[in-house]
Amino acid sequence: MNNKIKISGIQKTSLIDYPDYISTVLFTQGCNMNCPYCHNPELIVKENDNEYLKLPYFWEYLKRRADLIDGVVITGGEPLIHSSIYNFIKNIKKHDLLVKLDTNGTNYELLKRIIEDSLIDYVAMDIKGPIEEYGNFCGIKLNNTTKENIKKSRDLILNTDIDYELRTTIVPGMHTKDVLRKIAAQTMGCSNYYLQNFRSGKVNDPDYAEKRSFSEDEIKKFIKIFEDYDIEAKIRA
Repeated sequence: MNNKIKISGIQKTSLIDYPDYISTVLFTQGCNMNCPYCHNPELIVKENDNEYLKLPYFWEYLKRRADLIDGVVITGGEPLIHSSIYNFIKNIKKHDLLVKLDTNGTNYELLKRIIEDSLIDYVAMDIKGPIEEYGNFCGIKLNNTTKENIKKSRDLILNTDIDYELRTTIVPGMHTKDVLRKIAAQTMGCSNYYLQNFRSGKVNDPDYAEKRSFSEDEIKKFIKIFEDYDIEAKIRA
């Protein structure tokens, strides 16, 4: 893991990234997955040529804006590849702000520590595919330890007392009814699941740049699959 957090971007005001709240969104640099359909490909690499956000500037910004926002969303990339993220979030909480964390769940121990120490108020975890087939969806080969960490993170979130969501970006040719049925069986009882329709355009793999999205009718059929497993699934445009 990286010792120093790298923030490649900041969206000062968002009305959609933290449900029901006004937030500032931070984008951390680097990801330990390589999903071909990722729409933030510039954040996958561990280093980029851009200048990172200076932390003193961020803390000064947060001090000025604390009364104008409700919380901070930390996304990526994958925020939990940065070992310093724990203290970073801890410092945000000193400003009496809510914190939402987006993660792929590969760093179970750090996620568990952050949740148990009440440092976040909302956690969103991406579910790429069925655990046993994960490498087919995230662009890298995963060992059994990483798969187990993803599984444990998923189960931790499903049983947490804080607000959460599980979500899957659904891609034509990749996420079939059978695949989604397997995902639903592994997340049974989830009270807040989002299906995010794939968007063409700027993506990690150029072969996906002109892929179609699912139709509304197709997604409604997917929603029914999740309902069969007692999952409250919704469509996120």
